[in-house]
Amino acid sequence: GSTMKIVGIIPARFNSTRFPGKVLALLDNRPLIWHVYNAAAESGILDAVCVAADHEAVQKACAEYNIPCLITGTWHPNPTSRIWEAAGQVEADFYVMMGADEPMISPGDIRQVVHQAVKAMSETSGLPESDRPFVVNAMASITSAPEVFDSANIKIVCSQAGKCLYASRSPVPYPKGSLDYSYKKFVSIGVYTKEALDFFAASPISRLEKIEEFDLLRFIEQGKNVIFEDISGSTLSVDTPKDLERIREQFEDRKRNEK
Repeated sequence: GSTMKIVGIIPARFNSTRFPGKVLALLDNRPLIWHVYNAAAESGILDAVCVAADHEAVQKACAEYNIPCLITGTWHPNPTSRIWEAAGQVEADFYVMMGADEPMISPGDIRQVVHQAVKAMSETSGLPESDRPFVVNAMASITSAPEVFDSANIKIVCSQAGKCLYASRSPVPYPKGSLDYSYKKFVSIGVYTKEALDFFAASPISRLEKIEEFDLLRFIEQGKNVIFEDISGSTLSVDTPKDLERIREQFEDRKRNEK
């Protein structure tokens, strides 16, 4: 019904390993978190959007741009854990995680993933857990070979129904029999219920999650259904200063094309 509440949360860890402070790096004179917040606000499908910060520099930037901001601990080992803490401060039926380092995700991408997730989760809510999506996340086609081999890109392997079979920083599947394959990568738009977040927080770090350093493997290794929704847009996450340069070029191209 119309009482369903969907809240967007942008986890913004300040001290990322490879690129400290990257969430405040500037793109078109605005911090990366502003671009993600703006896309989320423009998607029209979220009842509220806020940043989950762990550093006063991020709080300050949010205040400057009138972005609602929650304070979360510095101890979180991954974004899902931070979303779980933030969800304890905001009541909602669905929590939508959007990565602070994906400034190119579009309002349409967010709308598509959230719409499909809420539909799938609502329609199956009465079914046993094995028959319903526990988490829904976005994936996109990888457009270049170097991206396939870049360990910063998490490759997703799904069943025909979109259920994640495995996710890895290695190029999976391995192209032994055929090169005719479109690789898929993880994109930071994820939809959770409080139940899924509580399950995550209550479960120990899984073996595969620890090895790959990818938090969604905790659900998969426990046999929970993680469904991936294919988005058509090209998106690039900022993991290094070099990525930011590439995104700045793409951004300028996009602006020129819109004129």
